[in-house]
Amino acid sequence: MAGVLMRGLLILLLWGLAVYEARAQSCSTQLQAQDLQTCGRPDAAPPGGDPQLRWQRYELHGPQAQARVLALGVPDVQALELWQAEVGATAQRRWQLSARDAQAARPLAGPRLALPLDLAAGRSTLWLGYRVHGNGRLEPQLLSPAAERSAQLRRDLLNGLALGVMATLAAVVATARWVGGPSAYLAYVALVLAQLLLMLQTEGYAFAWLWPELPAWNQRAPLVLGLLSLAAHAAFAMQFLQMREHMPRLWRAHGVLLLLFLFALGAVALPDPVSVGVLMALAYAPLALAAAVWAWRLGLPGAPLYTLGAGALLLLSGLFFSLGVLGHNPFPAVPFLDYPKIGALLEAAFFSAAFINRVRAEQRRQAEQRLRRLAEAEELLALEQQRQAALALAQRQGLRLAGASHDISQPLASLRFAIEALKRSAAPGAITQHLDHTLAYAQTLLSDLIQQTRAELPSGPDRIALGPWLQQQLAQHEQAARARGLQLRLAPCRAELQASQLMLARVLHNLLGNALRYTARGRVLVGVRRRPGALELQVWDSGPGLAPAQLQRLQQPFERGSSAADGGHGLGLFIVKSLCEQCGWELRIHSRVGRGSGFCVCIPQVPTTVDTVSA
Repeated sequence: MAGVLMRGLLILLLWGLAVYEARAQSCSTQLQAQDLQTCGRPDAAPPGGDPQLRWQRYELHGPQAQARVLALGVPDVQALELWQAEVGATAQRRWQLSARDAQAARPLAGPRLALPLDLAAGRSTLWLGYRVHGNGRLEPQLLSPAAERSAQLRRDLLNGLALGVMATLAAVVATARWVGGPSAYLAYVALVLAQLLLMLQTEGYAFAWLWPELPAWNQRAPLVLGLLSLAAHAAFAMQFLQMREHMPRLWRAHGVLLLLFLFALGAVALPDPVSVGVLMALAYAPLALAAAVWAWRLGLPGAPLYTLGAGALLLLSGLFFSLGVLGHNPFPAVPFLDYPKIGALLEAAFFSAAFINRVRAEQRRQAEQRLRRLAEAEELLALEQQRQAALALAQRQGLRLAGASHDISQPLASLRFAIEALKRSAAPGAITQHLDHTLAYAQTLLSDLIQQTRAELPSGPDRIALGPWLQQQLAQHEQAARARGLQLRLAPCRAELQASQLMLARVLHNLLGNALRYTARGRVLVGVRRRPGALELQVWDSGPGLAPAQLQRLQQPFERGSSAADGGHGLGLFIVKSLCEQCGWELRIHSRVGRGSGFCVCIPQVPTTVDTVSA
């Protein structure tokens, strides 16, 4: 896959160079407008011109004198001179601009550079000398004032539409992150905002509106904003493709590249800092492409769309834009400054589609997990009901057997008394002795059966020594508490409780899971308190707390708190409430926003001894 993409890029590069050579061999008609014919070729500087600039000579002719605008198509330059000569006249310098000129020094206000010209009838010659970022080439156009205004209006409209779409995407994803989305959402918002700032700079709006009096900063802003955009793209790729888990080597490589981006900011003091940004972009391009292709091979959700977005950005904003800066625009009909904008739009569109694909896959997975959790809860309730029914049936059968045994023992005792009377009234014989032994043996069997039934009958619900039992349950959550940097404590307790161990364990595990998931720092405390006629099992945390309006909502299925970490399904508190209702227990919630919450399960019963826990 990577080989096919590289061959395609090579073919486009060779084709672009061929197009440029064809243009260089022919006379460009690009500057022709309003009955004017223009032709440009490289030339030396006119007398008095700066020889350090790149010079282009244009031969113009027209039937009559006209006012025209030379649209340069760039937001700024490092240096620029425009000289003009009529037939038989000496060349005169019309305009001169430098990197130190503020926005107000421009002859025509606007985001992109444009120079007004007064052309006489007949032939005219223009010398345009310039130096731009990266030692690139300009693609000037000669337009009428009305055509130039119309072109700028169309450009403003399209740029406003593009900026609005990207800002809307950023706002939607930021809202999704605010209500509990993964961290990749935040990285995407940072990426879109960085692209917005870079687009404002490359289109000239930043210099025109944001810092018109800071020309020195305007020369360095492309490097800073470009590196910011690359860093945001790398951070988003690390989060969205889950590199640390699936691609550890690429994850480390992206981390090193982020450090290089930070060091590259020191290049802002160089005369042409944009070249450093271009080198950083070329260094990042193969790494980004490798991560995208590898994620596609791993079958990660959204990877194909992510690959298309990254490929569009690298192709348009990287390759085509770089070729345009160097004067090798592969598509002459498209201004090379439009490539980053088109690439950013395609990237945002494909990345948004990748997000939708990822969200749908995650929703399907969570729906399956929710169904499994509900099925497990229902199965647990059914099993507990069956267990209780079986115990009740066994108890009834045992009682019936004990009653029958008791009823049989009574006539047997009467027979023994009758035999004793027979012994006193007559001489005992062999039959009398045999009856005596038989009845004694039967009575012994029945007495043993009664004792055995009494011993085997359950005395009621499980009798739980809460101290050791709670220690055993909390041990299952110690690793999760340590991973989140939380203290998991158990208050000493010597109480004994009669309740279903299975149901109580399920309630406790759900409460502990919620407390550890929603608590960012501090501790989780578990203990028991005595209440009138009951014992109260308590789980206290130092989490964000709950507002009163949230308490009822969170006891409904599939409702989660706004600060939930990844992995919650909104069923824990609902399961606790359902189990408490099934067992006849009472769930009480005490919470203060910013202070923490306490979840208390009141179990009707009088304990023997109990230690109290301060709330």
